[in-house]
Amino acid sequence: MQKTINAVGEGWASTLHPIFQMEFMQELKRKLIVEKQHNKVYPEDKDIFRAFKLTDPDTVRVLIIGQDPYHDGSADGLAFSVPEHRNLNPSVRNIRKEVIDDIGSTILPQGELDAWARQGVLLINTILTVNQSSPNSHAHLGWGQFINQVLMELAYRPEKPLVIILWGKKAQLYAKGMFTMPYHLVLEAPHPAAEGYSGGKAGFFGCKHFSKANDFLSRMGSSAISW
Repeated sequence: MQKTINAVGEGWASTLHPIFQMEFMQELKRKLIVEKQHNKVYPEDKDIFRAFKLTDPDTVRVLIIGQDPYHDGSADGLAFSVPEHRNLNPSVRNIRKEVIDDIGSTILPQGELDAWARQGVLLINTILTVNQSSPNSHAHLGWGQFINQVLMELAYRPEKPLVIILWGKKAQLYAKGMFTMPYHLVLEAPHPAAEGYSGGKAGFFGCKHFSKANDFLSRMGSSAISW
């Protein structure tokens, strides 16, 4: 149990410890060891479950789902986030632009999203590791089954309605069907990076997901997220 606490923090430990003991997770661990013998793997071991450490299950109010970690070494364990010292990539740059256009300001110093996570925004990828310079390279390891377990834990809590933000078709296909309950708010838009391929006309710009999320949280009696 202590290893689980060290990996995911105390808040998630009781939920995730039984999952970590399942055979599919043991097999995932074995496959990941093999990958590390032949490739540089991101993020660092200490950051693989960092999203859980920063956002306890009882505090989750918004769920933002990404695909897999950045494969250029900038992955920090949170979906879409990059460490403050790294240059902004197109996704984060466009997210920042939409926040500012939507609500008029942002608390983000650069692309690091820790401040969101500490307010109850769970930023989680559907795949938690990746080989250097090889996007989606760990899709075969079995992370999807693990993330499914996590999402199911969050989905069936009518006393804790969530805002689920799905950017891009992959996130929408992956998670939309898990959150059909009427007490959740599901928001969909094209992937932030798509604006770079479309001349700013993909549809992410103007989605206003940040103000819509805060409006929903207010109606549910919860405080707004400082985006």
